[in-house]
Amino acid sequence: MPSARWEIGQLKLRPEIVWAMAISSLKVRLPRTMLTTLTISTATAFMMWLLVAPTSGDLTERQSWAVMLVLCLIVSGVGVLNTMLMSVTQRYREIGTIKCLGGLDSLVLYSTLLEAAILGLVGGIIGAILGVAIGFVLALADYGGAVLQHFSLVRLPVQILIVFGVGMLFTTMGAAIPAWIAAKMPPIEAMRGEK
Repeated sequence: MPSARWEIGQLKLRPEIVWAMAISSLKVRLPRTMLTTLTISTATAFMMWLLVAPTSGDLTERQSWAVMLVLCLIVSGVGVLNTMLMSVTQRYREIGTIKCLGGLDSLVLYSTLLEAAILGLVGGIIGAILGVAIGFVLALADYGGAVLQHFSLVRLPVQILIVFGVGMLFTTMGAAIPAWIAAKMPPIEAMRGEK
């Protein structure tokens, strides 16, 4: 971890400190990190597939796709929220130590949000790639050589950006409540491992 600049009772908020804390937390809890990334990747891949899959244009079919998309977003958001709450719970003593050493609430808040943003970035990239690949393979199976007539390559970059942006947004929003809880936690309670 990079050397910190100390002043009377307060650890100055520097980007490299926040970055180091977030990366360290992700490495230490590698199984949880991989599970969260898998959850985000699965949700974004499904969302991407819903956007790129050829449809007949029927109103009922479009409504069904929209309902599935909304359900996908809800499940993804709840999964990330649950994972980030568990992450904060597992780090109570670490957070208490940081705060007892003079770490500000903003340091805890930003490191938790950065951790979630990193997970969202990786999961969004993997999910977008998987979603496009699955959509293309399924369209190829349905339409054979005429797949490019039904698979819109023109809209693809915009769809990828939408899915990636929504994945990042939901991951960061899912981490906002746990990050705020962690930041506002009194150091003594955190040191005892209590909420």
